[in-house]
Parts: sequence; structure tokens; C-alpha cells
Amino acid sequence: MLNTVHCEPAVALPLTPCAHEPRCLHDHELHLIGTMPASLRIGSGARKETHRFAPGTVVLLGPHLPHTMAFAHRAMSGGDADGIVLRFGDEPLRRGMVLFPELGDAGPLLARARRGVQFVGLGEGTLARLRRIASLQGLARFSEFTVLLNELAQWTDYRLLADEAPALHGEGADEHGHAVRIHKAMDHIRDNYAEAMSLGEVGAIVGMRENAFSRSFRRATGQTFTDFVIGLRVATACRLLASTRQQVSSICYEVGFNNISNFNRHFRRLQGMTPGEFRASARA
Repeated sequence: MLNTVHCEPAVALPLTPCAHEPRCLHDHELHLIGTMPASLRIGSGARKETHRFAPGTVVLLGPHLPHTMAFAHRAMSGGDADGIVLRFGDEPLRRGMVLFPELGDAGPLLARARRGVQFVGLGEGTLARLRRIASLQGLARFSEFTVLLNELAQWTDYRLLADEAPALHGEGADEHGHAVRIHKAMDHIRDNYAEAMSLGEVGAIVGMRENAFSRSFRRATGQTFTDFVIGLRVATACRLLASTRQQVSSICYEVGFNNISNFNRHFRRLQGMTPGEFRASARA
């Protein structure tokens, strides 16, 4: 996750009548327009639209959205003075949602980004946070980025820039369709992790054959289906051990394990200690 967010100065083409080939990236782009007004050409062919932005505007562009960002005047350095672009991958962020469900609050924002989003009236605190991210690295950058993402996800004054999200074709369409199904599967697992479930049953729920679902699930999450379910159960058990006085055996069955020895084995494998030792350390 530490390499998910990249920050760079804004560098763009000068705004001229010439037609430039639109870019179609696999990452999200979060633009802070610098001291020069900017123009965004979005879409392609007959669906191409042009939007103009004043300095200080923040724009989020999703993956696979054809676009060209251009400045009203070229800066001497070839870039836009104090303009910033944050790039962050879609797949790594969605994988992070598996480990940190709180990141799922950004899901609706990322869905809107496929049409392009202009945020209206953002406060100086949010703009300052965006600029501050450029000076940070590693975990500090990602931590600040998640706060920014939360603020943008909750911002209700925005404008969508394209009438509809771009259609995906070929391999890209297949990948997107699989990703949607995998996210639906993960939602189902999170809601029903304590129940008995199999790879084939969940694959059928999202309309995928068992082998294809298994491959796509592992590619999207970095885990097998079984390890993902066990990880959720153990994580829930950890919260219950730390926050309640329930007996270990009660917690074992509540989170979906069918016997104590199986629960203890998986818990020790993932946490490096027994459930009792975990509870003691959490209360120390």
C-alpha cells in the first residue's frame, strides 16, 4: 500500500486548437490546478467534452477515462507552477479495502471518478492537505492520503464531467467485469463469513465458474478464497477477545469455526500466539 500514492508536479500540454491524442490511464488522477487556468478535454470522438477550471480547482479522474489536461498558458518550466497531480492505482486501493474495510467508504467516490469529478468549494484545509502530501513519503504519505480521500468522499458539492462512464472493450472489459464480481463476492463474504460457504457457492452467486473465480479472487486479493475467509474470522475473533469477556470457545463458534483445535491452529498461525495470550496482551 505504501507505493499506491505517487505525487508529481503538474505538467501538461499548452491549450491550442490542435487536437491531441487523449490519454487513457489505468490509475486515478487527482489534480490540483495551480496558478494558471486549465482546460480538460474529456472523452473521445463524438463524446468529447471540454471543461475549463480556475486556479485552485480540484478534479478527480478515474481509470480508463480518455482525457487531455492543458493549460491556458505554458509556464517557462513547461509545467503549471504549484499545480499537483496525485496518481493512485485502483487495484491496490481495492485490495486495501479487503484488509481495512473502512477504505470501502471511498467506493462511491471511486465509482463517480469514472465520469470525472470536479469538487466545488473545497476548504483551504483540504487544499493544504493535498499540497502537504507532496512533501511526505511512505506511511506518512499514505496516512495523509486516506484522510484526504475520506474528506473528498464526504464532499457533497461536486460536478460530474462526463455524461456517462467510458465503455470498456476487449481485455479491459473482461478485467473490469471480473473486478466488479470479485468485489461483490467480497461483500457477500464479509456479510456471511461466520456461515459455512464454499468457493463454488460464492462463485455461483456472482456468476463465475469455480476455477475462473478462484483465479480472479486470488489475483484481486493476493489470497486464496479459504485464507481470505479464515483471515476475516480471526480478525473478528481478535476484536471480540480484546473488547469482550466472552469465553474463547464461544468466540470460536461465533466467528464461524466448527471446533476449538481448528480455531486455535489458525489463530496461532496468523497471530503468532494463542487466543488466550492475545487477550492477555491486549489488556496489558
